[in-house]
Amino acid sequence: MAIQRKRRTKKNKNPTSDISMLSVERISEKYDFHPNTVRSWVNKDGLPHVRHGRGGKVFVKQDDVERYIKMWYEEG
Repeated sequence: MAIQRKRRTKKNKNPTSDISMLSVERISEKYDFHPNTVRSWVNKDGLPHVRHGRGGKVFVKQDDVERYIKMWYEEG
């Protein structure tokens, strides 16, 4: 007779899970910039980001992207 074990579900206790995170591809589509431009912001200009998954896919908070674009690309 096989012993059945109860599966544990992971509870997301990360308080930042409500924050909208965008991939490089999504940022380039949404804001009409080339993906290499967005990667340059991350690698050279220090745009705050996190890397996740295999290959370290880059994700950036939507608020940070909007702040960065406003600071460098909008006249004001």
